[in-house]
Amino acid sequence: MRSLLRLAVAAVFLLLLAAPALAQGRLIIEDPGGRLDEAAIQRAARPLIDRGATVAVYVVDSGGANDFTERMIDSGIARDDGALLSTVVAIYVAIEDRYSEIAYGDEWSDALSVNNNAEVIRQGDLNPGLSDGDFTRGVTEALTAIDAAIEQPPTPGGGTTINFDPTPIVAGGLGLAAVAGGAALFTRRRRAAQARASAQQRLKEAREGAGAVIADLGRRFNDAREKARYDQVSYTAADAARVGQLQQQAATRFAEVQARFDDAGEQLNRYEKPSNEQLAAAAAAYDQVKLEAQEVSAALRAVEELRARLDEQARQAREELDRAKKV
Repeated sequence: MRSLLRLAVAAVFLLLLAAPALAQGRLIIEDPGGRLDEAAIQRAARPLIDRGATVAVYVVDSGGANDFTERMIDSGIARDDGALLSTVVAIYVAIEDRYSEIAYGDEWSDALSVNNNAEVIRQGDLNPGLSDGDFTRGVTEALTAIDAAIEQPPTPGGGTTINFDPTPIVAGGLGLAAVAGGAALFTRRRRAAQARASAQQRLKEAREGAGAVIADLGRRFNDAREKARYDQVSYTAADAARVGQLQQQAATRFAEVQARFDDAGEQLNRYEKPSNEQLAAAAAAYDQVKLEAQEVSAALRAVEELRARLDEQARQAREELDRAKKV
């Protein structure tokens, strides 16, 4: 007994040690001009990565909102419609175009969307270093501020825990970044809202589609069970057994489909705020349930058709018997 207890304690300890590693994200750096100290960026990004964030840093010669989106798509952290994966934290700087932007996934919205906090960090932590030509400092301070915001999210309508440096950023040549960044932020948020609405609508249609087929099957199975009460007196023993076997097989598969429908909902309910990817996965699960329900529907239709043929045969037999009696 003690040996088993020691093994259990050791297993739990190993899981606790492994948990941070399993939760870790990753870091993407694109710096074709070699302006960044990558080791410093890695150190600054480590707390976010340990939280499970996918951190991406792009420092390029020229570009803008569209280039930022295309690079994130190419990196595999955004879909073709521009919607970000839920764990993304991305920083983009285009030197010649005096443009900077911070983008983030749904996972960090409480920290970065409240009070427009991402824009506060962009202007107060990222841009001052960029204005001085110290790109590493700008990026590392922005990453540190983002992690601090996640650790202690701002309250709606209140202040934040992020230090804001009001120094104008015009001096270093990024004077247009605030305007451009704000427009890009609006565009990205609109895309994100559209992607969210699309994912929610897709889930709604998949769930309702599966539910409609299951509801129809429920009514048909109720009818089939009612008719089965008279099979023994309506058909031969062999035919009644055949109908009963097929109906039981279809009913068993129907119960499995109902359980999968319930499981799809339970899996989604595990998430307090499902990401778009999780909504899509749930929609795919409901699509699979609908497909399986349609297969059950075909199996039940075979039972209904068999029962109809047997009923027709019984009717014809009665008519022949009646004619024989008249003769």
